[in-house]
Amino acid sequence: MIIPEEIRIKKKIGAFSIWAIGVGMVISGESFGWNLGWAITGPLWFFVPVLVAALMYFGLVQSLIELACVYPEAKGPHDYVENAFGKKAGSFIALAILFEFLFATPAIASSLGEYLGFLVGDLALSPWIGTFFLAAFSIINLFEMHIGVRLLVILTLLAIVELGIFQVSVLGAFEMHNLIVPTFGSLDIQKFMEAIPYAVWLFLAIEGISLMTADIDKRNFRKVLSRGYYTAFFTLLVLALVVLVLAAGGIDWTQPLSRSILEENHPMPASLALILGRDHVLTQVFTFIGLFGLIASLQGVALAATTQLEPLLPDFKQQGISKRAFASLAVFVLSLLAIWSSQTGFLIELSVFGAVCMYLAVAVSLIFLRKKKVKKTQENSSDKLYDHTDFNSLFSGINAWLAAIISLFCILAFVRLQFISFAVFVLCGIAFIFLNQKKKNGV
Repeated sequence: MIIPEEIRIKKKIGAFSIWAIGVGMVISGESFGWNLGWAITGPLWFFVPVLVAALMYFGLVQSLIELACVYPEAKGPHDYVENAFGKKAGSFIALAILFEFLFATPAIASSLGEYLGFLVGDLALSPWIGTFFLAAFSIINLFEMHIGVRLLVILTLLAIVELGIFQVSVLGAFEMHNLIVPTFGSLDIQKFMEAIPYAVWLFLAIEGISLMTADIDKRNFRKVLSRGYYTAFFTLLVLALVVLVLAAGGIDWTQPLSRSILEENHPMPASLALILGRDHVLTQVFTFIGLFGLIASLQGVALAATTQLEPLLPDFKQQGISKRAFASLAVFVLSLLAIWSSQTGFLIELSVFGAVCMYLAVAVSLIFLRKKKVKKTQENSSDKLYDHTDFNSLFSGINAWLAAIISLFCILAFVRLQFISFAVFVLCGIAFIFLNQKKKNGV
């Protein structure tokens, strides 16, 4: 059936929706996680890994824009890797992306539970609250993608308002002395390696945009995609820096209770409680509105996890089971197990590891594909809107190498700090590729 043009266009997403997807998936990074990095380096020195992570993401964004333009029908970064290195490599990276979104989902749900638990004055309810939201979004993700995007746009705008309230509330208590001369913290290579996952967390999941590029309007594709990616990245960078500066400068670190926020899954409400008092109206209002930022990220990341898992599943048509329904259920069950049994910091590290594995593969794939110098006139290029030669080779190369080098360092840091988790990930990847190969061979 041929769908009329005017109906197809309505279902396409533009630059504003791309921005909302990118910011909405990531904005939970401003809500929690960075305080765990503070616990390692202190507030001031944490800016070093944050800036390194920002450089990696700038290079990654540029790489993803170019790859999306050359391969506009790709379903995600794993397709770029498959084009460069074959199906096995693509399958392995698909699993890495699944790791990223799958473990980010319960981490965000845990923080969301603590935000609402803080608001009602009973943190013991936190895992139950997280479970409720996981169940709700598992149901939402059974529907078509564009329904989730519309909801994500609304939640993202509310999350931006929430961060504005935090900034205004903290500004009156801000003192440069609190930021520049904290009573704790230092940086060396060991602490840098330990802190880098929490710096990456501030930007993690912006690449979720790449899972939806096939649904972007093909008219002015490069312009629309670039605007969406760049505005999302710089929005997140500015928000992250402002939150880190104001939160650190607004807290009197000489007070005994100030260190408590280094262990919380709700550091922003906890910061306002230290500055304004727990019962202050702004603390209560902020915490309530702050839920929307976490809800935005949870909805987006859960959607991405479901979307990523669905094509990896076997066909259930004979059993009368929808693959999407099974994928949504699987994400819910696995997230439920994680939210009740793991610490948020560990979940963040696992999610970041899956992400940086994918970042390295994407960056190296771009470098490899550019060397192949694929031309538009070659076979199987009829679906291409652009070619690698349409992009500045020096700029693309610098950004790809930048993303590759930093992501490789992050991987090595994770292997050193969490070797058992690394081994489990590798074994899962090998098993997945082996089982997938057997299925293709009809065994």
